[in-house]
Amino acid sequence: MAQTRPVTIVVPVGPGGGTDLLARELAKKLAETWGQSVVVENKSGAAGLVGAQSVIRSNADGHTLLFTHDGVITATPVLYKRPDFDPGKQLLPLTLVATVPYVAVVHPSVPAKNIPELIAFIKQNNAQKRTFGFATSALGSADHLTGEQFRLDTGVDMLIVPYKSAAPAMMDVIAGHLSLGFFTIVSTQPHIKAGTLRAIGITSRERSKLFPDVQTVAETLPGFTGGTWYGLFAPAGTPSATVEKLSADIRRVALLPEMGTYMLNNGFEVATTTPAEFAEFIRKDSARVAEVIRRANVRVE
Repeated sequence: MAQTRPVTIVVPVGPGGGTDLLARELAKKLAETWGQSVVVENKSGAAGLVGAQSVIRSNADGHTLLFTHDGVITATPVLYKRPDFDPGKQLLPLTLVATVPYVAVVHPSVPAKNIPELIAFIKQNNAQKRTFGFATSALGSADHLTGEQFRLDTGVDMLIVPYKSAAPAMMDVIAGHLSLGFFTIVSTQPHIKAGTLRAIGITSRERSKLFPDVQTVAETLPGFTGGTWYGLFAPAGTPSATVEKLSADIRRVALLPEMGTYMLNNGFEVATTTPAEFAEFIRKDSARVAEVIRRANVRVE
């Protein structure tokens, strides 16, 4: 497939966040590769449905793509149950681009220094009928579901307090109004260094190069992972040859040294896959998310 005209990458969230910024960095490098303009369009609304459906309705010729975080693909179909949205049938996975683990952070007044101590502290609060508050960016968000998975796996009781975004949720943990939150490395790093937040666990499979002394949650809860991921999709009906070419080009760009530097500096971890590998990754992650939503009885209005 040759890119014969400008390519549009639809981002189903507003401008300025991690999804948007990574999409724009990727778009610049793809434009150089294809010799065509690559335009990023933000189409937010309805938990990502507005942007995703605009791609689903576009011509399946490889010139309109969806760049999204995981929630639109894994959580939105379960939480909103829209009969007109089935990403497994309406979108074709091209490649995973990056993952972002979360850091479990607590207010400095919490005595816990690691995950085992946190679990013990929350259980002590539970036994004494004291509320332990957990801040999340929104109901059904990846950080919320990570917290729910932690609650379910440890058997602790936490008061879940949803906000409209991650920023005010984290500010209330810093202020001491709530005790715990799962946030990205980039957003927490300056506060951890300043001592206004304490990092006690990270949700990646391996320890972070940025915080090598912080244990993974999996060191205490084997198999525990959390965080968010980002990937690219084409509308169903896109020719297989086009899908393979797009995937190969995007993977090549994502693996450029300058992209690796950008991702490292901004808390992303490079992760690329073939279309088939990405489809299997999504299948497993969607099953995991659906099970957390079911067990935690997460509902949105």
